[in-house]
Amino acid sequence: MIETKTSWVERVLMPIAEVLTRQRHLGAIQKAFIACLPFMMIGSFALILAEPPVDYTTLEPGTFLYGLFGGWAAFAGWAGSVLWGMFNTTLACLSLFVCVGITYYLSTHYKISVFIPIITAIAAFLILNSRLVGGGWVASFFEGPGLFAAILVGILATEFYRVLIQKRIGYIKMPDSVPEALSSSFGSLVPSAIIIFSAALLNVLLDSLFGLRLPELVARIIAPLVSVVDNVFGAGFAITLQQILWWFGIHDTAIGAVLGPIRIANFAANSSAYAAGVAPSELPYILTSPFWWVFCTIGGAGSTFGLAIVILLRARSKQLKTVGKLAIVPSLFNINEPILFGLPIVLNPLFLVPFIGASLANCTITYLCMQFGLVNKTFMEPGWNLLAPIGAIIATLDVRAVILVLFLIVLNTLIYYPFFKVYDSMLYKQEKDEGK
Repeated sequence: MIETKTSWVERVLMPIAEVLTRQRHLGAIQKAFIACLPFMMIGSFALILAEPPVDYTTLEPGTFLYGLFGGWAAFAGWAGSVLWGMFNTTLACLSLFVCVGITYYLSTHYKISVFIPIITAIAAFLILNSRLVGGGWVASFFEGPGLFAAILVGILATEFYRVLIQKRIGYIKMPDSVPEALSSSFGSLVPSAIIIFSAALLNVLLDSLFGLRLPELVARIIAPLVSVVDNVFGAGFAITLQQILWWFGIHDTAIGAVLGPIRIANFAANSSAYAAGVAPSELPYILTSPFWWVFCTIGGAGSTFGLAIVILLRARSKQLKTVGKLAIVPSLFNINEPILFGLPIVLNPLFLVPFIGASLANCTITYLCMQFGLVNKTFMEPGWNLLAPIGAIIATLDVRAVILVLFLIVLNTLIYYPFFKVYDSMLYKQEKDEGK
């Protein structure tokens, strides 16, 4: 039975996964997002400090919370200009940074000089994702709303530049005596000018034909895709597909390359909305990167932290005791390869149901809790490998989120326990029979 399933996966799913993971544009997008993660976290923490979640004037004077949030507000007032400066130049510029990152990684892939393509892409980005007003750039689409357009600009500008350079279109030949840096600069003059002129022309055409800028047009086009994914059924389907791929040993980057931009764009939009004064429970999106890492995959793919606890505390077989000791610390930080391949879960039919069921339960319960206002939506980026209860309070600034995560860990433990019990008994009996 396992051989049949494996054969089907190798024949149908594996080629698709390989195409997605090796496709150069999706790879560049993923690398750009990973590279931008530190700036997302810096901006998130700056926003936390600059925007106290509770108005202390609504609290009872003299209480601990009144003093805590009063002091917080005083600090925010004192350091506000610095904190907002940090936010506006990190998380609020995410689209620009992603555009630069995509250009860099694509240029590296093609083995072409990266500096001129990056400057050219920035110029195209500013033309298409912003506008000059009163001598300054309007940064409305530097944030999440401009992310998909920024991805397009980064890819198209780099590809266009590569073709022009490789075909030597507009190449200006300099004498051999001219230094290499100057010769290369003049060689890229015409290609860069063509790309920047094309961006300006496209901007005029979009404004004339649709009265829209590129980010607005792209947002309208992808809105149906976002609405299909950002609901309890779409999120549930995505998390189920991820677990199925992992069970067959296929890394989740196969679908992360597709879902990642949506999750991060939604997160950036939530952060911007919160910074603009929208209440955490009224933020526009639920399916975000912190929602996925903090709540849906506690302990790693399959939400195996609960399983790691059970193995450590209740295992009788020597094999599982060893796995439990090796797995518990990494599981705290959402790293669960010791369990996936040491238990193993991968291609182990006994664990297929709980491996899918635990994360699906987490995803469904969390989505409904956020949809009905029982827990704040996520708008801060704690990082994917932070201990889940701590990540939950940072991502939402809501104590109820911590309670939810603890509940989910208990639930995951209960889901895995019967299957663990059967597997542990089987291994224990096998070890006794072998005299180990």
